[in-house]
Amino acid sequence: MAQARIPIPGATDPLGTLTLTAAVAQGIAGKGPDSLIVGELASEVQAANAKIPAALAAHHEAKKLQLQLEKLYEIRDAAVAECVPLNQRASKALQGNLGKGRLREMGDYGFTVNDSAPAAKKA
Repeated sequence: MAQARIPIPGATDPLGTLTLTAAVAQGIAGKGPDSLIVGELASEVQAANAKIPAALAAHHEAKKLQLQLEKLYEIRDAAVAECVPLNQRASKALQGNLGKGRLREMGDYGFTVNDSAPAAKKA
């Protein structure tokens, strides 16, 4: 028979960690004086267990906010997807209408114009 492995959830699985701590605390309370976890460790687990309801509420609130955040990003990304080709077309139209000598005037329309000499390429 293979040796048993005991997976312990870490910081990357907060819900699993909280659930396991609550189960350990319940096991300590259920066994009472016959518990194999005693003393300072048992006290610390029970103290941590008292904080779990608030932590679970915060976890669920964070999940709700995450969904709301995703919806907000979808709205933003839809507007960006519409604006990118319009900005490209506007740039092309201005370049065609202004000509090479007057490209600095594109700054009046919000474009950043860099007319400094390009840096020399290093070999």
